[in-house]
Amino acid sequence: MENTKKLLMVDGGPINEKLKLATQNLHYVNVLPSVGSNVYSILLHDTLVMSRDAVNRIVERMHTPINR
Repeated sequence: MENTKKLLMVDGGPINEKLKLATQNLHYVNVLPSVGSNVYSILLHDTLVMSRDAVNRIVERMHTPINR
């Protein structure tokens, strides 16, 4: 099991309860909302799976200027 590849699933909105239940016993699968995704989390995993909604939200967030 130590050679198991890690999988990161990113969903657009809050994590669906059924998805959370389906993946909670799979130690190699992590699920994040798009708001919680970051470069470090993505690089720690071997495979990235994103919903279309997650991609759209991340693209929208990247086009939003940072007001400081």
